[in-house]
Amino acid sequence: MSAPNAFRVVMALLKADAALVALVPVDRMHQGFIPQSSALPALSLRNISDNDRQTISGDETKVMETGRIEVTVAAKDYPTKERLIGAVRKACENKRGLINGITVNNVRNAGLGPDLDNEEASIFGRSIDLMVTSKRDR
Repeated sequence: MSAPNAFRVVMALLKADAALVALVPVDRMHQGFIPQSSALPALSLRNISDNDRQTISGDETKVMETGRIEVTVAAKDYPTKERLIGAVRKACENKRGLINGITVNNVRNAGLGPDLDNEEASIFGRSIDLMVTSKRDR
């Protein structure tokens, strides 16, 4: 079972954050991977894992699900990459409530990935994982 809520929540938070959009236009926010033809800076979202909270009865009309989303940023230099990761974190971390029509219990930082830099190509990247806990219809 995929956790479509997590992806929809994170993408909505990123697109709604004016500070982040000032750094990365919405048309450079991609699903899956950043295309090689994309101008930089850019970012992408991927679903890493998801699971439903198990209950004894298993017959609730709503299910609590947790999805892990990886946001990868790419920029032309190291300082911009670090600003992007900070902006993604600020746009998403500890958000809750009704987001994009979804009841969100919390969006949490689940850790930063390593530097993904290619200095010769002037591409500097890094990822951050976000855990999204939300409710969905069974």
